[in-house]
Amino acid sequence: MTAYALTVLEEHGARPGLVEAIEGVHSMISVLAAESGVPEMALTVVLTGDITASIRAHSEIERDFTPERTGGIVMGKTISLVRDFSKTAIVLDVGTSADEEELDQVEMLHLVLHEYGHALIGRLRAAAGTRPPKTDRSKTPEEVARIWAYEAADEFRCDMFSSTLMGKLISVTQEGTEPRPLTFADIVGEGYSETFAGHLDQVHPGWPGLVYAYQTHQIGLDQMYDTLLLGTGAILKLIAHADAVSEASGNAPLLTGYSDHPAVSELLGPSWEPIRRVLDSSPLLPTLAEFAAVDQAIQDAGRHIVDMWASLGVTASLTDDEQLYVSVA
Repeated sequence: MTAYALTVLEEHGARPGLVEAIEGVHSMISVLAAESGVPEMALTVVLTGDITASIRAHSEIERDFTPERTGGIVMGKTISLVRDFSKTAIVLDVGTSADEEELDQVEMLHLVLHEYGHALIGRLRAAAGTRPPKTDRSKTPEEVARIWAYEAADEFRCDMFSSTLMGKLISVTQEGTEPRPLTFADIVGEGYSETFAGHLDQVHPGWPGLVYAYQTHQIGLDQMYDTLLLGTGAILKLIAHADAVSEASGNAPLLTGYSDHPAVSELLGPSWEPIRRVLDSSPLLPTLAEFAAVDQAIQDAGRHIVDMWASLGVTASLTDDEQLYVSVA
């Protein structure tokens, strides 16, 4: 479909023979995009054996990209080549190195579908006018929290977008049971939830300890503030992935299994659960007509992240000359 033009590039020793599969997925997704009112966009899919080199080469703002993240290694990334996502690149790690275990076909399909979800959501957000404006000054906690909220929500949505589509294409048959749709949980297993459980102590007592380290002059203000905010964004994305596994499995939401841990009861639960409630009450991929209201609700839920930082004693505001003033109670 010309409304969603596709270019596929292969570089840095990408595994051969994948172009036709990408074209097939693109045709399927283009139909869904049109049904959801996604405006025209030109998409470049980069198949690469070196995701770091490819992302740095294709994005002006990702010159320092590294693939390590809380919860694992980045295998795919969606990049807006222009601010409104009308030109977008999806970079996929499909190397053939003998030192790395290759993705199987099902894992590859999930990776492609997940990143296509990001491309569609990014284009809808830009068209709906809810993408926050760029600023030359430092962002306030409220502005950062709105971004963390929608970025975490996007990860949950894209995992479930992939899970839903894979379930329509692939069935799983286990001995003694009827065939059932494949889910995201079948692919990733318990990896995300186990990683999440392993990070709880880094949140509590970790984050209160981080603030105390500043108060007792062990670290500087900038180090404490940046570590807290960046750590929050990373753990919320990890929760989103792990919660998507729970949802795809038909299990209770992730955090219900960890409600006794103070990291969840005091900090993460009050931050993530309002976002999850919006996700539960809205379409997986809202149409363009619906998107602004849904995205605004998700971003508004970011105020609970700000409240969480304030509960640790950390607040910030802009001075009259638009400098960020951080206060620690």
